[in-house]
Amino acid sequence: MTRPKASRARLRPFRVRDAADLCRIYPMFFVDNAVHFGGGQLTVADVGGCAVGFVLWGPAFEPAWFDRGVTRWAELNELHVHPDFQNRGIGLRLVRAAIGQARAAGFPVMYLMVEADNGKARRVYERAGFREHNRIARYKVDLQKKSQTPRLAETRARRSAAL
Repeated sequence: MTRPKASRARLRPFRVRDAADLCRIYPMFFVDNAVHFGGGQLTVADVGGCAVGFVLWGPAFEPAWFDRGVTRWAELNELHVHPDFQNRGIGLRLVRAAIGQARAAGFPVMYLMVEADNGKARRVYERAGFREHNRIARYKVDLQKKSQTPRLAETRARRSAAL
């Protein structure tokens, strides 16, 4: 098996002319992240004048409810690398750049969220020094089905039988 060539990407701040490249990587980026631009920092990986990856981080808007005592923190909001440029270390370099920028800005800690089954991203974050802090369980109820909870169904059945 051959290893992919190491990236010669240059990391630099986002420029407006990068917008089209970012949208090719993540079409809804500007819609999904408009709220984060206020105090955030966007860094791109540039290859031949084109943005092939990017990282967005910024200050959190509230105390860390998931980590008592932390009142000021940075959040890594987005990390994306174009599929043609993955597995070349670009993602790791972008994450390390975000960590360095947040540290230089005086933040004591940085957090991020990632889906549990996104192994590629988790490996990048762990190589950059992140460690799993806690787990949040996500629950779901299907609102399209007209199902009842078992207790509610039992209660209704008993009431009907009593009549």
